[in-house]
Amino acid sequence: MATRLLLKLTLLLSCSVALGSSDFAIQRTCEPIRIELCRGIGYNETSLPNLVGHELQTDADFTLQTFSPLIQYGCSKQLKFFLCAAYVPMCTPKVSMPIGPCRGLCLTVKTLCHPILQGFGFPWPSALDCNRFPEENNHEHMCMQGPGEPTDGVIMISKNDRPTCQGLVKSHLYVRLNRSGRCAPLCEADIMFEQNEKHFAEVWLTSWSVAALFTAIVATLCLILSTKRWDKILMPLVISHCLVTVGWAVRWLAGRNATACGYDIQLPGVSLLLTDGLMTAPCAATFLLRYYFGMTAAVCRSEESILVEELVGGSGFGEIGVEEIGIEEWESKEGV
Repeated sequence: MATRLLLKLTLLLSCSVALGSSDFAIQRTCEPIRIELCRGIGYNETSLPNLVGHELQTDADFTLQTFSPLIQYGCSKQLKFFLCAAYVPMCTPKVSMPIGPCRGLCLTVKTLCHPILQGFGFPWPSALDCNRFPEENNHEHMCMQGPGEPTDGVIMISKNDRPTCQGLVKSHLYVRLNRSGRCAPLCEADIMFEQNEKHFAEVWLTSWSVAALFTAIVATLCLILSTKRWDKILMPLVISHCLVTVGWAVRWLAGRNATACGYDIQLPGVSLLLTDGLMTAPCAATFLLRYYFGMTAAVCRSEESILVEELVGGSGFGEIGVEEIGIEEWESKEGV
């Protein structure tokens, strides 16, 4: 009986090993590339799962769409090919494994595009860690080197060879960006104001930003603790103003250079005043908080003015045609 049981267990283990071995021996099935971004890049078929674990081309396509702004920015001519090689690797019946990008291609793209991502506050994706890819294409690990970075893709320009902006006052304080054709002033350039005027504006702005943030926080806390109906109506307006002051606080905490200055890929060592196409995370945060919540506060004021008119009524000066909130009506309605 024991011998028969041992034989059954041995047979079961043998079958399991055989099945497991057959799974590894199964070659991937190549399928046509259906992702529009990756068509016409040098190969037409891929296999799944890809090098980052996607099981469907639709999942890979969704992830690739998130890189569209970076591709449009043009940080590297090889970026599109690299992303397609990673998310839609090449498949051929002659090789059992998918063929992705080589490490050198990854490092080239990362060197050029990572600073752009950092400028927007994003890290380099962990799924695209260059150490995951083979160092070179050989008989053990096949990979794609890519078409090579064109000579006009990235141009390192020295200080003496910067494109000039003739026709502008103090043109030597500007740099022409070949990518957009526009001129960007140097970060520390004194074009419209002198350094002492900038310093005074910095101190003035910082002082009022701190005062505004403090009063906004106090007003918000008072409204939260208040039980009056009118105070609750004011809550959206006060919160909007509070977030506007947070935007000014971001500017104060980050500092002028971090908020207003950045780098262009063609001039990696030259700090430029942010213009069209250039933006940093503090700059974006300051703009979003101040603009959108400033507009929200303006809308709230309009709605509350209409609400006051409906709830309280008005009394005016007929001689000059000006109407204001009636104090008597307001006090009677509030029970003061």
